[in-house]
Amino acid sequence: MHSRSTSSQLAAGTLLHARRDNHARRTFRYPVYMADLDLAELPALDRSLRLFSYRRRNLYSLDDRDYEGGTLDLAELRAANGLPVPATTRLITNLKTLGYVFNPVSFFLDYDVRGALTSVIAEVNNTYGGRRRYVLGPAQRLPDVRGRVGFRHVRELFVSPFLHGDADYEFWFDAPLAGDRIAISMHVDVGDNRAFIARFDAALRPLTDRALAGAALRYPLMTLQVISLIHLEALALRLRGVPYRRPDRDHRPITSPPAILSRPP
Repeated sequence: MHSRSTSSQLAAGTLLHARRDNHARRTFRYPVYMADLDLAELPALDRSLRLFSYRRRNLYSLDDRDYEGGTLDLAELRAANGLPVPATTRLITNLKTLGYVFNPVSFFLDYDVRGALTSVIAEVNNTYGGRRRYVLGPAQRLPDVRGRVGFRHVRELFVSPFLHGDADYEFWFDAPLAGDRIAISMHVDVGDNRAFIARFDAALRPLTDRALAGAALRYPLMTLQVISLIHLEALALRLRGVPYRRPDRDHRPITSPPAILSRPP
């Protein structure tokens, strides 16, 4: 049975995507779940759960090799950016399901001894094999808004073939360490235009074999659904004639021409 001493959880809820620009206005929602893992508990979870394994194949699993540098140890990255050593780190991510995973973004949430969220490392992946970790610390911190913790960072990785120009990300977290819900928002601002919004709202429950079995039934092959929905949305935008460009080998964002700000013919 799952040990009561562990705090890792399953976050089940809804993902909202909203695009607002001169070429397309689209909003859609779909039910999703993600894991909310205390990184210090991974060995214990591997021992106590039948449906989850760490670094081994299972119905659900987590493998360091699926993350940048093949590691979940962020000590060197934190030190290089002057971030404090956290008391607790939670990883919000999609679990590998039957050997497959794709994470558009995973969040490493760092908390101090009081349970306050102090910094975040957001690992963003594109569908072309590019990957980047955004370090969100005091230098990127925004004033809190109604208890939410926010950060702003310039975009440094090509993500969407339909969203170009100089852009900034805003990340907002309503993620208390001892809470029963979590909400994460990500905004993409191109110039003065808020071009894209993604928001994940979820209820938290203990990560148990029963919860994992329920997720398998309610959200079958979740990670395959994620990548399929990305490609279906891309197809819809192409059919609408939204300008499309592939990344260069360095996966740097395409900053000119700023297609998103141009007027349609």
